[in-house]
Amino acid sequence: MLHDDTPPLSSDSSDDEMLMEDYAYEVIDVDEAGGEIEDLSDNENDTDVPMGNSTQDEDAAYIFRGHNDKSSVFCCSLSKNNELAATGSEEDKALVWNTVSGEILFECTGHKDSVIFVGFNFNDTYLASADMAGTIKLWQVRDKACIWDTSLDDIDWMKWHDSANVLLAAVQTGEVYMFKMPEGTCRVFPQVHGDRAQTGVILPDGKRIALGYLSGMIRVLDLRTGTALSTVEKDPTGLHRHSNCITSLDCYTDNNLLISTSVNGKTMLSSANNGKVISILQDLNANKGISNPELNNFSVEVAAFCKDPTFPVAATGTIENSSGKVYIWDIPRQVLRQEIFQEGGVTRLAWTSTSILFTTGLDGVLRSFDARAGSCLRSFSGHKGVILDLYISRDEKKALTVSDDSTARIFDISSIPVT
Repeated sequence: MLHDDTPPLSSDSSDDEMLMEDYAYEVIDVDEAGGEIEDLSDNENDTDVPMGNSTQDEDAAYIFRGHNDKSSVFCCSLSKNNELAATGSEEDKALVWNTVSGEILFECTGHKDSVIFVGFNFNDTYLASADMAGTIKLWQVRDKACIWDTSLDDIDWMKWHDSANVLLAAVQTGEVYMFKMPEGTCRVFPQVHGDRAQTGVILPDGKRIALGYLSGMIRVLDLRTGTALSTVEKDPTGLHRHSNCITSLDCYTDNNLLISTSVNGKTMLSSANNGKVISILQDLNANKGISNPELNNFSVEVAAFCKDPTFPVAATGTIENSSGKVYIWDIPRQVLRQEIFQEGGVTRLAWTSTSILFTTGLDGVLRSFDARAGSCLRSFSGHKGVILDLYISRDEKKALTVSDDSTARIFDISSIPVT
C-alpha cells in the first residue's frame, strides 16, 4: 500500500497522548498478559513456468523466495529508507529481510493463523504483524524482538496511524481497537448493531477515522473521544446510498470529501463533516436489479484520490469475472475522465505523488498508468499467481508486490516517465 510521507517525530510524540486522552469508552490494558533472493538485473534466462499458456517475461529486479513454496504471501511493507521489507504469509509468520541481499534479518513467529498484515510505524522503530485468528505482535526493529502481543477476535484489517505510535485493528465481531504503542493501552470503539467495519481510513488531519461497514453504512469517529461525528446510513434499496459491503474508502486532502466503493458496483462521494451524499459517481449494476444479486457481476474493489493537489481526480478499480477496469474521476466536475480496460481484475491501486498510478491484477501483472492521458505506461510481469498486496517505496523508486505464487518481488519503477 502506498503510504504518505510523514515528518520525523520523536518517540514521545504528543500525537499519541492527544488521541488517547479523555476517551469515553472502556480502557483496557491488554498486555497484562535466511531467504533466497534472485538479482535479475542481468539474468536473461528465467525458467519459471508462466501463468496459463501465455509467454511471460520476468521484469522484477529481485525475487524473494524465503517463504514456503506452497504458501501464499498476503501482505507487505517497506521501511522508509527502502532497506527492509516485511512480508506475511499463509505459513503463520512474517519475515523481515534486506531488500538488496535478501538476507532474512528476523522471523515474526508465534502467530496462530495466516499473517494478513505487516507494517512499519511512521519512523520504522516498530513493526506490527497480525494474523487472521486475532493475534497481534509488536516487534522492535532494532532488537529484532517481540516486545508486546495480544489476542483479539478474528481480524478484518489493521493499520498504523501516519504520525503517531497508534495502531488500529477491526475485528469480525464489529469492534475497532485503538492501541497506544509500545505500552499496549487499548481503547475500544464499540460495534454498531452487530455491524462489521470492513475498511477504514484515517483522515489527513490525523484526528478522525472513517469506517465503512458490511451493511453499507459509513461513520466518521473522533479518534480522541470516540464520538460519532457523522453517519451515512445504509440504503436497502441501493438507489441513493450503499446497500451492502463497503470495499474501499479514501479521504481527499480537504479532510472532508470521502470516496467509497461497494461490492455491488457503486462508487459514491460523501461529506465526512456532515454525512451528506454528494454524488453517486457510478452504479455498475444499476440495470441488473438488487433483487437478483447473481446478476451483479461488477465489484468495485479499490478507490484512492490522487495525491497531486494540482490534479484533483480519484481512481477506482473493478473486478468483472477475471478482468477489470480502472476509472479516473474528475472530482470537481464529478464526471468520468478516463476508462481503462485491464486484462486482470484490479486487486490493488496506489498513486505516486504525481499523476502516475499503479495497479495490480488477478493476472499477476503490475501496471503503471498515466491518469491524465488514460494510457498504460508499462506492465511489469513475473508473478505466476494473483498479486495480493502492493507497496510503493517512499522515494517512489521501488514497488514491492506479493502473490499467491509464494514470492515477493521488487520492481524498479524509477524510470517511469512523469508527464
